[in-house]
Amino acid sequence: MIFSPRSPFPAALPEFKDNVRALRSSPRPSSLLRRRTGAALATIRIFTEDDVPGAAALFARVYPEHRWSSRAACESYFREMLFDNPWRDPEVPSWVAEEEHGHISGFYAVMPRRMSLRERPVRVAVGCQFMVDPDKRHSLIALQMAKAVVSGPQDLTLADAASDWARRMWIALGGTAPLPYSLHWTRPLRPTRYALSLLERHAALPRPLAFAARPVSALADALAARLRPNRFHEDKDDFNEEALDAATMLADLPAVLDGSALRPMYDARSLAWLLDQTARKTFYGTLRARVVRDGKRQIAGWYLYYVRAGALSEVIQIAARRDAYDRVLRRLLVDAWRHGATALRGRVDPRFAKELSNQHCWCRWDGAWTLAYSRDPAIMAAIHQGDAFLSRLEGEWWLRFMGA
Repeated sequence: MIFSPRSPFPAALPEFKDNVRALRSSPRPSSLLRRRTGAALATIRIFTEDDVPGAAALFARVYPEHRWSSRAACESYFREMLFDNPWRDPEVPSWVAEEEHGHISGFYAVMPRRMSLRERPVRVAVGCQFMVDPDKRHSLIALQMAKAVVSGPQDLTLADAASDWARRMWIALGGTAPLPYSLHWTRPLRPTRYALSLLERHAALPRPLAFAARPVSALADALAARLRPNRFHEDKDDFNEEALDAATMLADLPAVLDGSALRPMYDARSLAWLLDQTARKTFYGTLRARVVRDGKRQIAGWYLYYVRAGALSEVIQIAARRDAYDRVLRRLLVDAWRHGATALRGRVDPRFAKELSNQHCWCRWDGAWTLAYSRDPAIMAAIHQGDAFLSRLEGEWWLRFMGA
């Protein structure tokens, strides 16, 4: 998360604008290595490996409902993600707020990434954990850490799970919250079973009644699958699929993303590592990655999603040629239906809003914001124009800090 929902800072909001004006004129990160936050008596400094136990302890206080199997496992994951990832860059660090007695009261985890803007390399900082001790929620710690992060040497700072409070703070610091990249689409595949699951989740239907309704819903969904606009049993085109691996993605990424001005950059090591980490996030199901080829055996695109039979399945990435996105999306819908998913959900790619609509996907904001900050007008123009490829693999969604 970009900011803990347990730290809303309600009393700090009346002074918010004055605080931000002061922070905007504050020094660059080189002079923030040990900088006091004033009345909070905390120091904002670069996160080191020795701080991992303190950051893990803060995580446990802020998110007591997301317990790891052990403190050692939590600390090991922090180290792996922040110090052993293939993009590690000492110039794009994570940050902590330290009290006088050494107690860590704030933590902003950052993962460096690489992208390109029309073949020009772009350094990216992805915010992947942003938390403040609940006892310090009225201090300036969050503002100071956010200022330290966006003032770094990276070309672009991103976050994709931000609360509304964090969005307001981000905008006040000069960033933006592009709505199209904050929207998610949902496509029911077994509509009555999906509706039942929503009623169960919101306690709008007694569990025994919902259980009794399942046979009827299964019959209704079997019928719906054979009617327009579904017809998931049909397979009339000459496209075919096969397992997707890192080598195929790496070789064909430039061609598949040719229409995007801002796009991710990978090498063999970083992409293999990323896919391996994504596969370990089993909370959402089993990772399924498929490449789609046309009748001439040319790659049309691919999709990655978590398979969960009898439940909503989450889409991680759809990448496709501009002339084949609808075919790749259709292949994904059919594949998920065949594997028992009740519905699919993924992040909206603004370039393909029409194709999503044509496949009867609905779009909505689910309470989390994508945030962007850059001093480069060309980078921000690409994002605001929907000309950036920002799937869930490019942000923090695939990470397992919550123990998922």
